[in-house]
Amino acid sequence: MTEPSVLADAGRFVVAEDGPKVLVIDRGRTPPEVMVLLLTIFSLVFGGFGVVSLFSAVTGTISLRSLVIGGVFFAIGVASLLAMNWINASIQRARSMPLSTMRPVAVFDRRHRVYLDADGEVVAPLDQVRFERRMQMTSSASKLVAVTPGGARDLLRGTPFNSVGKLDGVLTALVHTER
Repeated sequence: MTEPSVLADAGRFVVAEDGPKVLVIDRGRTPPEVMVLLLTIFSLVFGGFGVVSLFSAVTGTISLRSLVIGGVFFAIGVASLLAMNWINASIQRARSMPLSTMRPVAVFDRRHRVYLDADGEVVAPLDQVRFERRMQMTSSASKLVAVTPGGARDLLRGTPFNSVGKLDGVLTALVHTER
C-alpha cells in the first residue's frame, strides 16, 4: 500500500492525494491540544508566581510561609511544563503516523468522478459537489461542508484550536481538475 501524499495540512485536518483519489482526513487530536494549551497556561502562571515568590523570599521581603507557598507553586509550574512536553510529544507521534492507517472522512474519486462518504458509499457525482466553509451553531469556528443535490454534508468541524483554514479552496481546485 502506497502512502498518500499530503497536499494541504491544517494540523488536525489533512487533504491528501492517493492516485486519482483525493482524501479528506481528520486526525482527531483536539483534546490533547487543548490540554497542551491549559498546561502551558498553568506552567506560566504557577511557575511565574513561584519564581517571583522564591526570589522575594531570598531577598528577605516575604515570610517563610510565603516561601513554602512559592515553592509549591513553582513545583506545580514545573510539573505542568513536564506534562505539557509529554503530551506534545504524543501529539507529534500521532502526527507522524502514516495517513494510510487513518480512515478518510471523505473520498473524491476523480477517475470515476464520484464523491464517496467514509463508508465508501457514493454520495454524488463530482460535477454536482461544491465546498463551503460555514459557521457552526455552537462554536466560533467554521466547518467544512460538501454541498450536493441531496443537501450539505459536514466534512470537518473546526474548533477554536483547529481551523479548517482554506481547505474549501484546496478541495475545489483538486476535485474539479482532471488528472
